[in-house]
Amino acid sequence: MNNSNQRPEASPNKLMELMMLNIFQKHGVTTESVQGNLSEEQKKLILDLLEELKQQTDALVGKATFQKPQSK
Repeated sequence: MNNSNQRPEASPNKLMELMMLNIFQKHGVTTESVQGNLSEEQKKLILDLLEELKQQTDALVGKATFQKPQSK
């Protein structure tokens, strides 16, 4: 069985984290390479992007849960 039914609130956060890690990895971004190199504006933009992605994944999960047929 699928364990996603046990903690649905964790799924959007894990999905968002996985997406961001993949994007950073794809572009060669590491913690060491950006430490001290990001401006406050860049940090805010990244945080805003993360919040937007979280809202979108929450909406998708809510929509999928709403449309999921009830099983006996």
